[in-house]
Amino acid sequence: MRVPTLTGLALAATAILALPSPGQAADIKYVCENGNSLIVSFSQDMAELTLQDGTKQSLPQQQAASGFWYSNGRYELRGKGDELQFAIGRMAPVTCRDAGEVTGQFDRATRAEVELAEKDTGFDMKGKLTCLRYPNFALKELDLGEKGAAGLYIAPSEGPCQLNPTLDRKIEDDTAGYLWGAVGPYAFFRGADGWNGGMPFVVYDTRSGTRLMDDVVAGEFSALTLVDDELTLRYRRTYAATCSLLAQPDSCAASIRKELGLAGDRPLPDCRAAYQPAIDADPNAAKDIEAWPSVIDYPIERKLTANGTSFVAVEGELTCRPAM
Repeated sequence: MRVPTLTGLALAATAILALPSPGQAADIKYVCENGNSLIVSFSQDMAELTLQDGTKQSLPQQQAASGFWYSNGRYELRGKGDELQFAIGRMAPVTCRDAGEVTGQFDRATRAEVELAEKDTGFDMKGKLTCLRYPNFALKELDLGEKGAAGLYIAPSEGPCQLNPTLDRKIEDDTAGYLWGAVGPYAFFRGADGWNGGMPFVVYDTRSGTRLMDDVVAGEFSALTLVDDELTLRYRRTYAATCSLLAQPDSCAASIRKELGLAGDRPLPDCRAAYQPAIDADPNAAKDIEAWPSVIDYPIERKLTANGTSFVAVEGELTCRPAM
């Protein structure tokens, strides 16, 4: 992350809308109490509505005291979170609920990207500000076109997508390279670079600004589940040993099992295939290559609250490769 010397955000704080990837709105399916269904794609200042018969309507965003409101004068959507009221003309509104067909590990957010002039970035360079709006907070990322964000911020949910030194809480963290997402009050930032084949990440409590944990994930999270204040994460964790399973199979295996909390009889992977390409490329250095520390990816379940975190290894495949 660079430090100097991880949607038109006028939507109300309770609007929880979905964007699956930068610059692309998600199609969210709603099922209504009258048996009909709607598909809505929310963007910065517009809701694109598709009715069950295929009819499409564009609904501009309207000023709402709370929640969200889109209307083109005939068709209207009002709501909060995963529930909305849909009305046509003077007909009584019908309640529609998210059918759950939008999938993703992180909470849905309203996204905006704003180009900033030199005077607005604080770096005498033009930049781009990305904002993710959640019900109770916003996350901001300042991009100057270099590796890693020039600034990452936790901010109030209200207000436009712009930097506000008075209200924005800047994240000063070497692990945090880019925004990643959020679940409940927990904000995830990922590294600017991978590490030993995995991706470093860090989690902050947006309420206090406290750094709660950091780790390295291999691939994606398989589950992120929030119950009350407790977040359960399931993922493959990347662990770098200080020894080589190839050079010291018995002693290194015992050390790794102890460090990872694995059962004493749990088999560890055969690392030979992962080391072999490097050995084939330089046979004369085979002994040195075999001594390279081993990296293990293994499945875990982690519990996280504002008070701390713990994790345990769970059933699943273990893989091995040499440290990079």
